[in-house]
Amino acid sequence: MQGVISLQIEKKIVLSKLITQISFSLLIVTQTVNLWMQSAPMVIYFFALLPLLILTPGIIQNQVRATIWLGFVLLLYFAIATYKVSAPEPIMLDVAELALIVILFTSAMMNARLRQKKSN
Repeated sequence: MQGVISLQIEKKIVLSKLITQISFSLLIVTQTVNLWMQSAPMVIYFFALLPLLILTPGIIQNQVRATIWLGFVLLLYFAIATYKVSAPEPIMLDVAELALIVILFTSAMMNARLRQKKSN
């Protein structure tokens, strides 16, 4: 019975890792395209993407610590995206960005929790 539960947790870990890495990549692409469409100066690209780019190696290597830090970083992105979506006529990329942040946060925290549960 323990082996079946362990196998189920392992499948959930693999799925949450895949969702985390895909949504992380899509968030970076979405933010870059959104900034490009708004003709943002390069310094804005730097400040907007730097926190995510710092975490990129850890997310690629599926490190638990990077995944946990991603949750904290995403809170800032969530606040900004919520503000942009609350505008009278939000851009569809802003809505996509907010959706990706929610998906990424959920899958990253699920991944970290399941991996923590597996190690105990």
